[in-house]
Amino acid sequence: MPYGQRILAWAGSGIPAERFVAIAGVRLPEKPDLDWMQGRLDTAVCQHPVLGAGPVPLAEVDDVWAAASAASYPPESPCLLWAYVNDCELLLVAHHTVSDPWSMRVLICDVLEGDDTPGPSYRHEVSVKQLKRMPRAVPFWEQALADVPTLSTDGGSGEPEITRELRIRTDITRAQADVVGRAARSTAFVVLFAAFAHALQPLSAGRDLLIPVLTYGRDRSEWDTVGLYMNVLPVRLTTTDLPAVQRAFIAAYAQEIPFPVLVETMPAAGALFARGGPALAQFEVIQVPADDSIEPLTIPAGLGLGGPILPVNGLAFWLELGYGGVYTVCLRYRDDLYRESGMRALVQRFVDTWGDLYAAAS
Repeated sequence: MPYGQRILAWAGSGIPAERFVAIAGVRLPEKPDLDWMQGRLDTAVCQHPVLGAGPVPLAEVDDVWAAASAASYPPESPCLLWAYVNDCELLLVAHHTVSDPWSMRVLICDVLEGDDTPGPSYRHEVSVKQLKRMPRAVPFWEQALADVPTLSTDGGSGEPEITRELRIRTDITRAQADVVGRAARSTAFVVLFAAFAHALQPLSAGRDLLIPVLTYGRDRSEWDTVGLYMNVLPVRLTTTDLPAVQRAFIAAYAQEIPFPVLVETMPAAGALFARGGPALAQFEVIQVPADDSIEPLTIPAGLGLGGPILPVNGLAFWLELGYGGVYTVCLRYRDDLYRESGMRALVQRFVDTWGDLYAAAS
């Protein structure tokens, strides 16, 4: 089983596997002809065999989100991609073991603009090189995962565990992230991560933070390959200054090994991330191919689709790219640990910190 799938299997214990899905919705210029749409969907599946065999289940519904949320996953058909249409709205849903946000945008483009040429082959996302670095990587991870600091909680509701979600649109754009990344001689991802780490610092009981970062394992030759390419990279921070965050991320990335292999090699690592372990804060920037001509649908907060990639002991924070390259902050948190007011304050600290970084870079 590919490592991305093994992460889902490990993290999803106790969560129905059929709820793990990847979704992508777009608003079309006009209502599509359903026969044409069926043909385009079936062609896309032929280009990407990892999705199974067509025909793609396609339904015209009154509400694409309600229909997707009420459906049973995977569908009874041998195809792991399915679609819903409501007037100009098109929603694609795929089982997460064969897809991810990047893949979903690739599929949208293939359906709307594809040229019917065969898609790239589906490759295993972990190279032999990663596994060969295991002996020298273990000492690094033993140190990084020792005495893991916990996050301070504010008590929350005190009720049995309930996961809640916030989605807050910001004024932060992909173009701004690129500007700050270039000014810092870094990347947009790292500077966004640094802003989050700084915003998270008040929740840390000490100076250190350990933040699981979701990374994507595509090589440059695989950017247009549909499949699940995901790994979890724990990053240990002793300060949240941008240069220090960049050094810490580079050091961890240089020692990256598949997370399931890390857990197998160091059983204590699994206990850190499993439910009941220290409260953690997961960070992710949803990576998708740039295409400003596509207007994505806004995902409703709390939609009953999918599940956390890591068990959310504390909170999961991720950025989704919307129409015009604008980011929406998404925050999933445990209601028994945190109050909504505290989570909104965390988002505001992130936005304020980002404003300072952008002002300095400009």
